[in-house]
Amino acid sequence: MQLCRAYIYVLLSVGGVFLVAMGLFSRVEFLPVVWRPDLGAACQALLLWGALKLVAHKLGRRPFALRMGEVLAEGIFLIYLMAIILRLLDHTTKTFALPLADQTLAGLDQMLGLSWLTYFEWIHAHPAWHGVMKWAYDAINSATAAIVLGLVVIGQGPRAKAFVEAFVICALISIVIGSLFPARAAVDFWVGDLASYTNFLSPPGVYHLDAFEMLRAPDGPIVIGTQQLVGLVTFPSLHTGIAVLIMPAATRTWLWAPAWAYGLVMITSTPIWGGHYFIDLIGGTAMAITVWVFVMKSLAPQGAAATDPLPSDVLTPAE
Repeated sequence: MQLCRAYIYVLLSVGGVFLVAMGLFSRVEFLPVVWRPDLGAACQALLLWGALKLVAHKLGRRPFALRMGEVLAEGIFLIYLMAIILRLLDHTTKTFALPLADQTLAGLDQMLGLSWLTYFEWIHAHPAWHGVMKWAYDAINSATAAIVLGLVVIGQGPRAKAFVEAFVICALISIVIGSLFPARAAVDFWVGDLASYTNFLSPPGVYHLDAFEMLRAPDGPIVIGTQQLVGLVTFPSLHTGIAVLIMPAATRTWLWAPAWAYGLVMITSTPIWGGHYFIDLIGGTAMAITVWVFVMKSLAPQGAAATDPLPSDVLTPAE
């Protein structure tokens, strides 16, 4: 099996073409210092993937170990490819000089009767939760890789494929919509003196603001790649979207308990450590559910309902 269908690579290629165009025809300049290691790792994984396919072709069959190697090589290649293209797209699209959406997003929270500051102060008052919540928010990349690998290992290859495709689609949707609603952060909007909240070991939810301000410079070249490419999308929350995808992907498998536990903790941490408004979480949830249903329906056998379990994968020890 492959971890995704060809259209996912086409979508990522379109993103790459957009980045090239922005580098040629805008103020954006790309320095490879940060993402060159990812590019090298992606090329190595691609070569390994191709070599394993060539070995399988020469053998005329695909033993279990060889199929597992192909899946892992593709997975590593895809992870690094996404790390380059999606992060550069996220930063590049924040250079558009659109009005900040913080007031609008905060207003939507209030309209729904959701008090962000009340939640922030409650979390601050319960520091026993801080360590696990911050870990959950920061561990999103590891959790994403773990769910894909775990699904493959337990013979749920189609679910791994569905998760990977839904992840890429959600990331691209989040970047496109996020470029139209640029925002600083709920923490920055609502909290006047963050230093006064001494229960936090470090200021939460504002780690990205220096990069965000640099990208919105009114004149001069905008250089991307001089520092770590942190996430900048506020609405819809991609962290929330990924957590929502993890939970149905693991449902009715041996992974459901840790997947749901992680997903729920990560979602509750997102308003604070991600600096997200509650409307961001609602948008991320709606996006993920919609995309998951679409991908599952497109992968289901003809005549099967979108909610039906996918057929068992061919990735089993028996040849």
